[in-house]
Amino acid sequence: MKFRMTPQAVLGLPLAVAPALAIPPSLAAATVQEEPATNWAYSAELSLLFTSGNSTVRTFGLGGAARRDWARGELSFRAGGLRTESGTTQRIAVGTEDHFTVTDESDPKPTAENYFARAEYERSFSDHVHLTTGAGWERNTFSGFESRLSLVTGLGNMWIETETTRLKSDYGITFTAQHDVVEDPDKSASFGGVRVSINFRRRLTETADLESTLTLDENLTDATDLRADLANSLAVDINHSLAVKAGLRLVWDNVPALTNAPLEQPAGTPTGKTVLVPRHKLDSTFTIALVASF
Repeated sequence: MKFRMTPQAVLGLPLAVAPALAIPPSLAAATVQEEPATNWAYSAELSLLFTSGNSTVRTFGLGGAARRDWARGELSFRAGGLRTESGTTQRIAVGTEDHFTVTDESDPKPTAENYFARAEYERSFSDHVHLTTGAGWERNTFSGFESRLSLVTGLGNMWIETETTRLKSDYGITFTAQHDVVEDPDKSASFGGVRVSINFRRRLTETADLESTLTLDENLTDATDLRADLANSLAVDINHSLAVKAGLRLVWDNVPALTNAPLEQPAGTPTGKTVLVPRHKLDSTFTIALVASF
């Protein structure tokens, strides 16, 4: 196929090209610079613990995060899990009293398990006021719930934001849907609530960062059902992309989930029956992880 330029097209070509050639180079460069850049940041965490011998303990933790920043907005995703298996090694002798062989049997069972996924979006209206919204899912059968889905939306304040310090607080309304391992007949599976959180970040040195977040959740259908989550972490950089992070998380639930407890007589004789009792109100988790950022 051949293309043919008409006289009218040839005469009109300079008129079409002239405006583009007339754009000053500085203005063209400024136009390119104004295009928003995609500022994504990623990190991954890994924690491992293995022991063997007279006891067996296996702990495996994995987490990841992604965050994108705009001039007035921030979108973040976090997901991870922690699983611990432990057990004792039992030695068994097979044979006679004079001639026997010894074998080891170990059957580690899960003693801690927690998985979560969260997404948050924050939009600033000014230097001190922002809109926040998010959704989260968590599973912790040892704390008594198979799944907990929560939605939150509200406002927040940025109190301090410098190169080394950041302090902000958020206030929102929530909706929670929770499925317990042992259902509580006196407790609703879904309820509305209010949430207040405070986040503090501080760069202690050029290679060390401290972060602390306190979150309070109040159940509006049951005033006694108050939950508190305090997460603290200290990260120390190894190089520009690797760091070691120590974390301590304290979770307190004033109305914890129920569990079935075996019923015994005062003398200690089992009755073969079970009764519903609340679990412990406080859970604590201490972790040390290797963090990769890119």
